[in-house]
Amino acid sequence: MASILISYRNHVDGATLTDGAWSATLPVSNLADRQPSRIARSLGTHPAGTVVTVDFGERQLVRFVALIHHNLTQSGRWRIRLGNTPDLADPLHDSGNFDIWPAAFPFGVGAWGEFNWGGRFDPDEVETYGAQAIHAIDQPVRARYLRLDLADEINPAGYLQAGRLVAGPAWQPSVNFQYGWSIEQVDESEIKRSRGGQVFVNARPRFRRLRFVIDHLEKDEMFAHAYELERLKGKGGDIMVIADPDDRTHAHRHTIYGALAESAPIINGQPGRYSRRFVVEELL
Repeated sequence: MASILISYRNHVDGATLTDGAWSATLPVSNLADRQPSRIARSLGTHPAGTVVTVDFGERQLVRFVALIHHNLTQSGRWRIRLGNTPDLADPLHDSGNFDIWPAAFPFGVGAWGEFNWGGRFDPDEVETYGAQAIHAIDQPVRARYLRLDLADEINPAGYLQAGRLVAGPAWQPSVNFQYGWSIEQVDESEIKRSRGGQVFVNARPRFRRLRFVIDHLEKDEMFAHAYELERLKGKGGDIMVIADPDDRTHAHRHTIYGALAESAPIINGQPGRYSRRFVVEELL
């Protein structure tokens, strides 16, 4: 299990997004909006129209790229390139084309008689997830341009869409979070029972909540990252957290695009060592 990965600086926010063929009312620039429900939608599914080129304006450090709330199917693939020329002809990083949906069920864990080809979701189940594609780069690169190629020509919707693009550095603590971390599905729906016994539900969207504690960090690391994270983002700014970057099978389950749900102090619990508690709630 690799240490948790936390991305809290998104260079897409101040970037210029171009290329592809995107709706005038749902433009590609919506990928720079923190609210993933404000989507960008392509005019079709031809790969020439489902491209995004991001100009950060200057060279920026990138360790992590994610596409939030996309509608690509299990046939969908994507490719990420980073470089310093607009055409990305000689990229510093090229992921190659790979499946945007990972295998989600280890062999043998499904119900008896249930078969998921390659361990993947069926289409109905895909719709129940706030789909998020994740690509962590082993060695960060400093690049001015990012090119995102999306491919899903048989998408039954007739278009591709997504709600948020994340690209930037990431903090991977030198000491992983403590045992006792948790992730939960939060359902704030109101349930009322009538005098006759019928149950009425005022359904609300469910979201995930991740809790963890990072401890035993030296002062420089804690203040350079945990302190800066809360100073820059507070409780309203968006962050991205991958609980276990090595676990590709369950990455979509324990990766959260969200915001800090509460403020918490940095605690100097022992000489030269510091800790902080985090609570992150998913943005829908």
